[in-house]
Amino acid sequence: MQLKTIRKSILATSLVTLTAAETMVPFGNSTRWAMTYNGKVTGPTLRVHPGDHVTVKLVNNLKQATSLHTHGLHVSPEQDNPFIMVEPGKSYTYTYDIPANHTAGTFWYHPHMHGITAEQVASGLSGAIIVEDMDDDQLNTISTNRVLVINDPPLTDKNPWADASDSAKSNDSSMGGMNHDMSGMSGMDGMSGMDGMGGMGNNSSGVDMMTAMMGRTGPKLLTNGFEGVDLTGSGGKLERLHIVNATASTSLKLIYSGAKMFVLSSEGGRLPAPKEVKEVTLANSERTEIVLIPGTNGGTLTAQRLSNEGNGAAMGSPEKIASIAADAGSDISSLPISFMMANTRDLFASDVKVANQRVVTLSGHMTPTIDGKLFDPNVVNFTAKKGTVEEWVIDNTTPMYHPIHLHTWGFQVQGEEGWQDVVTVAPNSKKVIRIAFDDFAGTTVLHCHILDHEDTGMMAIIKVD
Repeated sequence: MQLKTIRKSILATSLVTLTAAETMVPFGNSTRWAMTYNGKVTGPTLRVHPGDHVTVKLVNNLKQATSLHTHGLHVSPEQDNPFIMVEPGKSYTYTYDIPANHTAGTFWYHPHMHGITAEQVASGLSGAIIVEDMDDDQLNTISTNRVLVINDPPLTDKNPWADASDSAKSNDSSMGGMNHDMSGMSGMDGMSGMDGMGGMGNNSSGVDMMTAMMGRTGPKLLTNGFEGVDLTGSGGKLERLHIVNATASTSLKLIYSGAKMFVLSSEGGRLPAPKEVKEVTLANSERTEIVLIPGTNGGTLTAQRLSNEGNGAAMGSPEKIASIAADAGSDISSLPISFMMANTRDLFASDVKVANQRVVTLSGHMTPTIDGKLFDPNVVNFTAKKGTVEEWVIDNTTPMYHPIHLHTWGFQVQGEEGWQDVVTVAPNSKKVIRIAFDDFAGTTVLHCHILDHEDTGMMAIIKVD
């Protein structure tokens, strides 16, 4: 196994420090500029358990303001607060209380600086979060437990952030006048402008209209910062992979050339039982947990980029994500037939009381919007009641795919299996979701996860009382 390509895992029960910086990173026989956590494209994997108290100190050595979002975790909006800004040269300590009933699964962390989120994520700022439960105790005896984070950074040999004046652009306030309840926010070091949130950041990258509309992509897909990984030496264990699509705008179809592929988890957590599949499609920001069974000659997992327009056609040639050795485990009878801790609650069951129904319209092409409105930091677009279930019809009237992500609360999509935190709606189509506003009150956001769309205003505020 190429150990250098498998990122360090941290059991996040003590203080974790993430240092964001502009860094020269190795690429082939040369080096390229990227934004990194702790010096690497793809930060350390944080491993947590239900009931854990997690403390993460974010140190900002960038020339831009930044922040941290724990994507998909069911934690309070106060703790996973998208309105926090950490200025250059400053730090902020985040604390998270993982609920005792939190589902196991694959989640991730990344910046959430409105206006420059796409630039920072595309440039390399991301890492995985793995929530493990009692089912993992059994899985770890029969399978590996590796994490692959896929992104496509721009790979430039010139420092695009060399001009310190560029960072000033991130202090143009697109979040000015932010007046949502910020009570209980401790751990700040030098976070100026919190009263008016002056500094959440406009787009500092100066992208052209086409990039803002279609989303930015890099020249190559990287796995943990490298062009594919070779996985060997599993000692006969089944090959189990947690995979994160951490690109800023690229949907991927995962294809495996070996004997069999099983899905254990979607982005919302464990499925009730392993499911054999031929391929897995991940919109950007989505995750999966899979088991790969090798063929006689092993197997290769590749990713095919998909268009964000029309019928989502394949773009370019498949790119290698990982190769699986022929001597990897193949005894699929050792896979559990079901998972004890999976969340089997069905929000579409006939006895579920729906407190509210609404239609949410995705509109605009050159400048996509939610319900015809661009993001306004002073406007609460949606309200809901804690402890209720709502049914939303997401109506996409545009010619593009939009992966819509809701912070904090999970949901189910009609006709699809498992819990999710991202729903991808095809052009000129609709999807019906039911959201369980469980456990927490507070204010947060929903947005398109084509991050250039989010940065240009395809985001809305939701308040749960």
